Amino acid sequence: MKLNRKFIINAFAITVAGLVMSTANAATKPARIVKFTSAAPSSVLKVRSTSWRDAAFGNMGWTHNSDWGTFAVGKGRTVKIKLVSKKRGLHPAITVWHRGADDTAPDSYVRDHFYPQNANFFEFGVKDEKNGKALGNISMQIVAYGYDQDGNELKPAGMNGIKDNIPGQLELTFQTKEPGHYQFVVGGFNPSPTVDGKTKHDVKTTVTITQP
Repeated sequence: MKLNRKFIINAFAITVAGLVMSTANAATKPARIVKFTSAAPSSVLKVRSTSWRDAAFGNMGWTHNSDWGTFAVGKGRTVKIKLVSKKRGLHPAITVWHRGADDTAPDSYVRDHFYPQNANFFEFGVKDEKNGKALGNISMQIVAYGYDQDGNELKPAGMNGIKDNIPGQLELTFQTKEPGHYQFVVGGFNPSPTVDGKTKHDVKTTVTITQP
């Protein structure tokens, strides 16, 4: 039996619309969010090679293919986050947000399965994607971001390529304007063809906070 082409297109559109409606205001939990402190400033995060910016995903970041960290800090501190990839050809990248007073949802949740690398990440009245439980508001305000530019030929506008003459390494430094809870995501961007894109790779991550 032949199906009408118009029927197939309409059915596809209805299916997509249903998926969009079903995920509206739904919040998701990353597999883990590593806590960084002065006593434990380093950890190995595990990321896929295109998880921070992927053309196949509308140039967005993949929440569950990236890895996440958090730290608490006062106002006016200098924060340096250093990323070192253990896999040659992987270019690490990072985005940092602040979760302030308007952020009432548990910090174990983020807004969606994809994230903007250089913008605020928020949704009001979010619900747990699995059980529909009301969680409050997610308000993650952009603080700093960047990616390893060394040996990386792509230079997308507004993404903040950073060079230190060491491919596979990235240092992001910024000053905190607000006290409280900061959350960041680490991923990969534009790897070399030799890097396996289907597995996660180790990125040693160190958070150093300098008092004023």
